[in-house]
Amino acid sequence: MVRKFVYSALGLLAFGPSAFALAYTGDVSADFSAVSYVQDLDPLGDVGLAGNAPPGTISGWDVERAVFNLDLAADQLNVGLEFYGIAGDADGDGGQGTTSLWLAANGGIDLPGLASTESICIAFDFDQDGGWDVVAGNSGYDALHQVCVHTGFSIHPFAFGAPLPAHQGPIVWIGTAAAPDYELTLNNFSALATIVANSTCFDYAVFAGSYQDDGVGEDAMLGTVCITDDGNVEAQMPAGIDLLAAHPNPFNPATTLELNLAATGQAELAIFNLAGQKVATLVDGMLEAGVHQVRFDAASLPSGLYVARLETALGVQATRLILAK
Repeated sequence: MVRKFVYSALGLLAFGPSAFALAYTGDVSADFSAVSYVQDLDPLGDVGLAGNAPPGTISGWDVERAVFNLDLAADQLNVGLEFYGIAGDADGDGGQGTTSLWLAANGGIDLPGLASTESICIAFDFDQDGGWDVVAGNSGYDALHQVCVHTGFSIHPFAFGAPLPAHQGPIVWIGTAAAPDYELTLNNFSALATIVANSTCFDYAVFAGSYQDDGVGEDAMLGTVCITDDGNVEAQMPAGIDLLAAHPNPFNPATTLELNLAATGQAELAIFNLAGQKVATLVDGMLEAGVHQVRFDAASLPSGLYVARLETALGVQATRLILAK
């Protein structure tokens, strides 16, 4: 998967920190419906299926999307993984633990309830140095979610170290037709990630599958997200604001940011360093609807990671900038 920045202003209600707390049921669409979030989509059918699988088979390992919600008031990162089929239903026959004849003919087995080598997990690289800082997942090998099977993909193999009791939040996985998803919370999030102007960027990778299912349906996705806390937003946030990635990026000494507004209105585009200090204001005033290109000259600033933050009446978006002198 192409690595990209994703921000979704989905027209969802975003409530203040004291007014709403996520309660996981295993249904991502329902559980995240009352908060704004960032999502990364994964295509249908990008998983392996044997030639003797019935036409139209949709494996329950096929990831549909990863959803992220940042709640700074609670100091939590909420994560949901949604699947096209029933999560863990390798052969896509509508039930876990019932191995289809075609899968059995290949020596595969559809295990019930993430048993044995079946697993769903997500890895986070919060400092974006190429190494996984936290791996959270579920596997029948370990009830404490410390093992994640990972085979056959050209990304780092997943493996758990010691549990993180200070950061471990609720993990819910319900493998039914009504709630086939996987959800988790990372507590004390500010101790794991750098937060600048209520925003943070990090890399992630998802794996779902088992090596006991004849290689059927194993799925992996990679992405980079920048997410902004919406804890102070208490009204509907309509779509219509896009802060596109800067070009070039990394850059030296200047880059161009492109923003697209659906309506004319007040806008501020500012640059922050990792200490949360505003180092430049590129736009502060009325902007007409449409596409605008804004140049950022960082000749006077030191090399490092910066965050560009666009705020309008339509919402807030952020993207990462790398100045490499």
